[in-house]
Amino acid sequence: MEAQPQAIPNKILDDAQASALAGQGTQAQAAAQQQQYYVEEAEKSLAEAQLECEKTLNRIHHKLKQDYIEPASENDQRMVWKKIANKERVLTEKGVNRIMQLMESYINKETLLSNFSEKKINDRMLRFCESFNSNIYMKYNEYFREPTIDECKVILEEQIEEQVKTRKLSIEIFEGVADKIALRKEVLDSFGESIHDEISRIRQIKLGKNLREYELLFTQLVHMVESTHNRAWKGEERGSLRRHFNISEVIGSPVAQQKQQGMFKWFGK
Repeated sequence: MEAQPQAIPNKILDDAQASALAGQGTQAQAAAQQQQYYVEEAEKSLAEAQLECEKTLNRIHHKLKQDYIEPASENDQRMVWKKIANKERVLTEKGVNRIMQLMESYINKETLLSNFSEKKINDRMLRFCESFNSNIYMKYNEYFREPTIDECKVILEEQIEEQVKTRKLSIEIFEGVADKIALRKEVLDSFGESIHDEISRIRQIKLGKNLREYELLFTQLVHMVESTHNRAWKGEERGSLRRHFNISEVIGSPVAQQKQQGMFKWFGK
């Protein structure tokens, strides 16, 4: 007669089932902790990105220096900032630095996390516009560039050359041959001792052209500050962060993780 297999004792079955449950619970707990870590890191990254003002300030700095964006090369289409010649810049280095100090005072996470009413925003913007405009008006010669002596010399040489060409053309049309060297001397003699006055005139003309950029520059900067304040209207920026954190806490909670992994379904069998 063949031996009948013995039944496995209930205690052994219970111990095996308990071990399986414990192992499943440990795995679920580890998975939940890992998921919670990912959620917290995502929250941190989101908060930093939402409140990060460095990119905005960096863009403003490039714009104040009139840098422009273009592809790095024919084979590399990444957009990079390129500098213009210093003589073409509208603002002085001192002007750029002073305006950046001003922008940093308004475009920051403290402003974003504030709680401003519409009236408060309007009052702050009015005060900002008045103060900024007055400061530029009183110190425009520090903010806006005048050409250097060397730059004036180049401009003056170009003007002299232009006058020589014009006179030479006129002589050639009506008289035939023109002596360019003699014409250049004639033009220089016409300035006499007024070279200094001519250089001053060139500097004032160039400064005037740079000052014409003021209205557009002022408008752009005001809009940047206004946009930052509008994000703080009735505490919307911090409210947005709080709502996201609450959602993330629910998603990353142990109960939610157990649901995602089917723990309740497993125990219900």
